[in-house]
Amino acid sequence: MDDPIELRLDLTTADDLRNALYDLGEHQAAGRPIPYMDTETSRRLGALLRDLDILLGGTGRFA
Repeated sequence: MDDPIELRLDLTTADDLRNALYDLGEHQAAGRPIPYMDTETSRRLGALLRDLDILLGGTGRFA
């Protein structure tokens, strides 16, 4: 690993991320619908995505 980055996740956000990636994989592999994401889950994953984008040199905004 040339330039590692680190994100620290609380247990709930880590669980949300695992579930979202699993759901996406099942959607792509078998056409399974992606389940609705509640507001709190969406907020947590949005904050994670923002933080990751900033660590990768972005602005943290996807507009």
